Amino acid sequence: MTDFLGLLQRDHHDLECGLDELLQAVTVSQLRSALDGVRLGLTAHAEAEDIVLYQALAKAGSSALLDDLIGEQRSAHLEQEGALSLLVVTPPRSPQWRDRARHLRKLVTAHANDEEQRVVPAIRRFAPAVYDSLAGLFATERLRQLAMLQPSAPIFVPELAQAS
Repeated sequence: MTDFLGLLQRDHHDLECGLDELLQAVTVSQLRSALDGVRLGLTAHAEAEDIVLYQALAKAGSSALLDDLIGEQRSAHLEQEGALSLLVVTPPRSPQWRDRARHLRKLVTAHANDEEQRVVPAIRRFAPAVYDSLAGLFATERLRQLAMLQPSAPIFVPELAQAS
């Protein structure tokens, strides 16, 4: 049986791989596919965490330490979403776009490390009953979020169309 940490690690790994694919994209199709994967994965992950973690810990009457750690993760997700928004409005494959894509990858990696090394152990320690219920709730909510999200509309970027 997969536990909550395993699900988070898989999500974080998939996001990092998606960002690597985005940086390596050559054609418009590859760029669009990688960007959609990152956008959908990031949104589903953050929303599922937001809904499941915060509700479960609120019901359990979590400690101030856990509340602070969870608040930091929520802020990290918002920062990642902001970085993704900046990336999307930047001309693809320009130096600024590459810098923004690398910055987003660094944010995702830092968040993953923090969540896996500080947050999950704290939940296990201070709210073990909550931790035991998180895997199923998180997996279900993440799938629900993905089912509600739509891929981006087809895009036409003249600079990239010439490279295709």
